[in-house]
Amino acid sequence: MSWKMAVMFLAGALFAPSWADDADDTKAKILNRLENTKISLDFKDTNLDEVIDFLHEVTNINFVLSKDVREKCKNGELKVDVKLSDMPLKSALKLMLEMHDLTVVFRSGVLLVETKEERGGEVEMKMYDVKDLMMKIEDFPAPVIELESTDDAPIGISIGPDDGGHPFTSVDSLVNIIRNATGGDSTWGKDGVSVDIQNGLLIVVHNPEVQKEVQQLILSLRQFK
Repeated sequence: MSWKMAVMFLAGALFAPSWADDADDTKAKILNRLENTKISLDFKDTNLDEVIDFLHEVTNINFVLSKDVREKCKNGELKVDVKLSDMPLKSALKLMLEMHDLTVVFRSGVLLVETKEERGGEVEMKMYDVKDLMMKIEDFPAPVIELESTDDAPIGISIGPDDGGHPFTSVDSLVNIIRNATGGDSTWGKDGVSVDIQNGLLIVVHNPEVQKEVQQLILSLRQFK
């Protein structure tokens, strides 16, 4: 390793923790102001972005509006009508945002105001063990239920032995069922999302709402495997 690389490595090791500490310190200060600052508001038919500007001026907290929120403010869709006295800033902010199904989250040293749809759109990766769904069951065959015509009724039920196979003997079959049951292309046709199976692990990259749907679907499939 050259001395230049060594210096760069040492500098990174020294300064990286301080960046993390600064971020934690900023978050702690903002949360403290939200909890302990009392505020009085009197706004009538005022755009939300103007109210947020006022909060920044009196609290020195940096706010950022998401793209969707800015667009709604521009179109006059987010009006605020409040009259509050000596209320904690956190409660006042929550009250105003919930009027329009908005939420706020700490990110990169600021409070980001966004729609709940945007918040739900954040993707995360989760892995689910589905080896049991992919396994071919031979020792304890399950019955096969089929519909058939009978003399007494147009449709009857015939129960016979299983051939030892499993409905999910291929990766594609299980992936397709999951995709189709959770919205199809409208859910999975977006950039940055995916579903795949590797070594018996179902790897899902999507927002928390879809993750919940996938988890529930897996539980349901286990009941009927």
